[in-house]
Amino acid sequence: MATRHRFLVNGRERTIVVDTIGGRLTVAIDDEPAFEVDLATTGMPGTFSMLIDGHPETAYVARRGAGHEVVVGGRRFQIAPAPAGRQRGALGAKDRAGEVTAPLAGVVTELRVAVGAHIEAGQTLLVIEAMKMQNEIQSAHAGTVTSIRCEQGGRVEQGAVVLEYTPDEAPPA
Repeated sequence: MATRHRFLVNGRERTIVVDTIGGRLTVAIDDEPAFEVDLATTGMPGTFSMLIDGHPETAYVARRGAGHEVVVGGRRFQIAPAPAGRQRGALGAKDRAGEVTAPLAGVVTELRVAVGAHIEAGQTLLVIEAMKMQNEIQSAHAGTVTSIRCEQGGRVEQGAVVLEYTPDEAPPA
C-alpha cells in the first residue's frame, strides 16, 4: 500500500508517495511518474548507496535542525517536515465549526481518523482522489470526531458533509 508524506524540499512543499510494486520500491514526487529505488547503507554513517531507475548514486544525509540536508548527484536538498498550517490540503475554511465538507467530488482513498479521535486544527482527516490528484482534507478547528459520514472507497459529492466533530472551543463569531 502506498504511503504519502509531505515535506518542504528547499522551501517548497512536496508530496512524496512511496509504494511497493511487484516487490520493488517506487517513489513518486508530486504528480510526476514514479521511479524505482533500491537503497542500501554503506557502513558509513549518513551515506547510502542507491540505484535510481537502474543508475547508481550515492546519497549523503546530515541532520540540520528539524530537518535534513541531502546531497545526491552533486545536488543539495534541504528537507524538513511540512508544517500542518501550510499543507496544501483543503482546510475546510468555509465549513461551519463541527462540520467538514468535501471541497470537491471524488473517491475517499484514505480515512485517517475514527469516531472518538481528538483532532487538531490543520490535521489531515481524509484524502479524496479526483482526476488522479490526491487532496488532503483538513480540519479548520480542533475537536473530537463524533461522526464519519463517508467510507473509504466510497464516492462523495462536492459540499457533502463527510465528517462531524465537537469543537474544543467555540470559534470567534
